Amino acid sequence: MPAREWLACRTVNVVEAFTVSPTFQGMEFSIMFCRPLAISVAAAVGLSAGVTFAQTLPPAQPTSFDYNYYAQDTAASPSDAPAPAPAVAVPSVGCDAGCDSACSTCCDSACGGCDSCCSNSCGCGHSLFDCCCLGEPWTLFGENCCGITANGWAQFGFYTNEYGNSDNGPLGFNNEANGFQMHQLWLSVNKEAATDCCLDWGFGVDYVFGVDGEDTQAFGNLNGVGYDNEWDASSDYASALPQLYGTLGYNDWTVKLGHFYTLIGYEVVQATGNFFYSHSYSQYYGEPFTHTGVLASHDAGCGTAYHAGYVFGWDTGFDDGGDQSMFLGGISKELNDNVSIAWMLTAGDFGTGNGDLYMNSIVVTAQLTDRLQYIFQHDMGDQSGEGNANEWYSINQYLLYSMNDCWAFGGRFEWLRDDDGARVVPGTVGNYYEATFGLNYKPHANVIVRPELRFDWADVEAGALPYNGGTADEQTSGGLDIIFTF
Repeated sequence: MPAREWLACRTVNVVEAFTVSPTFQGMEFSIMFCRPLAISVAAAVGLSAGVTFAQTLPPAQPTSFDYNYYAQDTAASPSDAPAPAPAVAVPSVGCDAGCDSACSTCCDSACGGCDSCCSNSCGCGHSLFDCCCLGEPWTLFGENCCGITANGWAQFGFYTNEYGNSDNGPLGFNNEANGFQMHQLWLSVNKEAATDCCLDWGFGVDYVFGVDGEDTQAFGNLNGVGYDNEWDASSDYASALPQLYGTLGYNDWTVKLGHFYTLIGYEVVQATGNFFYSHSYSQYYGEPFTHTGVLASHDAGCGTAYHAGYVFGWDTGFDDGGDQSMFLGGISKELNDNVSIAWMLTAGDFGTGNGDLYMNSIVVTAQLTDRLQYIFQHDMGDQSGEGNANEWYSINQYLLYSMNDCWAFGGRFEWLRDDDGARVVPGTVGNYYEATFGLNYKPHANVIVRPELRFDWADVEAGALPYNGGTADEQTSGGLDIIFTF
C-alpha cells in the first residue's frame, strides 16, 4: 500500500498570517516592488540553513529539472502557467558549448562548425565529459498544424534499503523495496493557448499507469472515492488522470478550468520533471499534487507572473471534495539573469470537520555558474480545527552540476519538522532529515538513467520510529531508474 494513502483523510490547517524568516520577508519585498536582488541573497539564505548540499524544471510552481521531454516544459509550470518557470534550468553544455571551451578552433569554419566537434577532426571530445552528442529526440506525434502535441514516457526502477525489508518506510513513491517496478507509463496530450494576440484556446490531458498511479489519483475526495479513485488494476498498480482541463488565453492572460497540477513546491509528480529518482518529504507529505477549480495567470513582463484561483482543496476530482473551498495563487519573479524566486500559497476551508488550512512555499533558484545551479525551498503549513490542528515546516536545498549534456551530478539536503505527528508517520512527532546524492546519465536524447544513494534519519520525540518496521531512527537506501521518453 502506498505510504501516501493515509493522506486521503489528512487534515492540515491555516495560519492567520504569512510568517517566514526575516530573510524571506526581504525576498517577498523584492518581488512586490520589483527591486533587484543580488545573488548574494540566495547564497545567504543557503548559508543561514547551514547546509552545503542541495537538488530539478519548470512549472509556475517550483520549477523542476528540465530535460525538454514533454510538452508542459514549454509552459511556465507543471500546471502550464503562462509565465516562464521561476527556476533556472540546469545549464546545457553539450556539443556546442562544451566544445567551445575544450577546443579553441572548434567553431572555425575549417572544422565544419561547432557541431563537427563530436568527431576528432577538431581535436576535442576525447575525455569523458568534454563533449557529448545526444542526437535528436524522438516524439510520438510531435506538433500538428493546430499546435496539439502528444508525448510521454515510461519509467522503470528498483529501490532497496540496508535492512533488506520489503518496504522503504516513509519514502514516498519509493516505499516498495527489492522489486523491479514500472513507476509511470505516462501519456500527455495538450495544446497551449497563445497569449500574444487574440483570443485562443487550449487544453491538457494527462494519463498515468503504474505503481505511482494510486498516489496520483484524486485521493483528497471525501472518503477517497469518485473521479479516478477506483481505477486500481491490483494492489500495486493503478491508473490516474492527474490533468484534465481547458484554457483560454488573451493578451498575456490565461484562465484554466478543470483538474490540473499544483503551483506549490519545487519537485513534481512527473518523473521527467525531477533530477532525483526519490522524492523529498516536503513534496510527498506536505504539498498538494493537483487541484480542481479555476486558475487565472498573468504574464506581467520583466520576468514577473501572477496567479490567483479558486480550487476545491487538495488532490480532489470533479465530484465530492468534502466541501473544501480554497484560494490558490502566488507570484514568480526573475530578479536578474541568474536568480529567480517564486512564492505560492493555498489557503481556506479544508472541508467538513477539517478546519482551515494555510500553506505556502518559497523557491529561490540561482545559477551560480554556467554549470552549477543552487535551489533553496522553504515550506510552511498550518491547519486549525478541533482534533485536527497540526503544523509542519521544512527547508530543502539542492546543488546541481551539469558536466555536459549527457552527465550531471546532484545533491539534496532536507529537514522537515512534523510538529504534531500528522504528516509523515501518523503519531510520530519529530524532525526528519535526508541527504541524497545522484547522477543523471543520458546516453540518448530519449533515455535517462538515474542512480542515487540516500541517507535518512529522524529525531523522534514521540511515537514510533520511522524505519525498519518501526525499530530504527535511520536508514541508508538507494536505487536506479531508467526513463524512456517518446
